[in-house]
Amino acid sequence: MIHRKKEEGALITADMTLVAVMEQFPAAEAVFRMYDSQAGTCLCCQALFDTIDDIVERYGLDGDALLRELREAASANA
Repeated sequence: MIHRKKEEGALITADMTLVAVMEQFPAAEAVFRMYDSQAGTCLCCQALFDTIDDIVERYGLDGDALLRELREAASANA
């Protein structure tokens, strides 16, 4: 589940696809790779064109934590 209020003005939002996030913020790939074991699959291989929202729901991931880590990686490499 992703809390929408935390998305206002964010660089990365839950409605973005994995490919769009990685295209804009290459450091995001490492974050997605960290979630592969929790998802039980390679997210970049199996869900590249899915939204963050979709993968959170499908694979039971902590959406708020994932978005926080993605945003931190994007900010660190901006």
